[in-house]
Amino acid sequence: MQAQYGGRSSVCKINTIDSLETMLMCLMLDYQLVKAFAAVLDEGGFARAAEKLCITQSAVSQRIKQLEEALGRALIIRDSPPRSTEAGEQLLRHYRQVRELEDETLGAISSRPTDHRALVSVAVNTDSLFVWFMDAIMSFAKSSDLAFEVLVAGHERTIEMLKSGAVAGCVSSDRNAVEGCTATRIGTLRYAVVASADYAATWFSRGFAREAAEKAPVVNLDRNDRLQYQTLYQAFGEPQVVPPAHYIPIADAYYGAIKAGLGYGLVPEIKAARDLASGALVNLDERLRPEIALYWHRWKYQTELLAELTKAVIEEGGRLLGEAVPKGLAAKGKRPGASAGKA
Repeated sequence: MQAQYGGRSSVCKINTIDSLETMLMCLMLDYQLVKAFAAVLDEGGFARAAEKLCITQSAVSQRIKQLEEALGRALIIRDSPPRSTEAGEQLLRHYRQVRELEDETLGAISSRPTDHRALVSVAVNTDSLFVWFMDAIMSFAKSSDLAFEVLVAGHERTIEMLKSGAVAGCVSSDRNAVEGCTATRIGTLRYAVVASADYAATWFSRGFAREAAEKAPVVNLDRNDRLQYQTLYQAFGEPQVVPPAHYIPIADAYYGAIKAGLGYGLVPEIKAARDLASGALVNLDERLRPEIALYWHRWKYQTELLAELTKAVIEEGGRLLGEAVPKGLAAKGKRPGASAGKA
């Protein structure tokens, strides 16, 4: 197959290649075409991409069509907003890695001073951002030349942002690395089912029993927050306990609502340790300690700065997640009464 790229040509038997990553290594890409493709996804449409690139919308469409014809793959789903195909996700990851490496190289060899800071986007689940992530990267962030964009999603969904090329790294509960990326275990986030002392005395005076758990309001982060229902299933089995629920999607407000007595819910043990030790919160059932293993996923081909960020996340994050629960936690956070639930 003969592929044309801005006046250059490259011969490659595309139909024999299964991996787009291998294909990209074989082909000489015209990055003006790829830049237009990335702009459509970043800006959420062809018209806004045209404005950003200072060209016509027709020119944007033509560049993407030329790129798709050259690669022999559809790259964009013409939806509102446009979405990338699986092949498009791989191309976007490749392009952003190339841009990162290019920026770092130019910064290293240029003699001209610059105030430009490279932007690195990462995806983090809500609890990790609330409990440990910023503490883990803060020292590196203050000393580096990077600007950070932190996107928040459920720990199962952050990996989708990495696959789409939207971020350079993510915290996820998925241990399997996606193509073109690598994954390393950070540590384990452990939870406790907690409530304020007054709330527990009102609703669970006879222990964390099914009848009380069905009636007492629970606090959820959002409607995708399934860990609490899984924990209730672990406690009580069939039929699934589905209590009345409040939905508070901001972690510190979620935690504040539980401390104020609005409902009960799962809170990372690290975060709740001090309030459990003081008695402000109580552990409703010490046998229920769900855990989520967390992994740091990032591009396989990293800049030096991204590699340093990776080191901070893995080493400092692991240290923070590995902190021991303070002595006296179980005694002072003991639930009122005996539990009637199943472990």
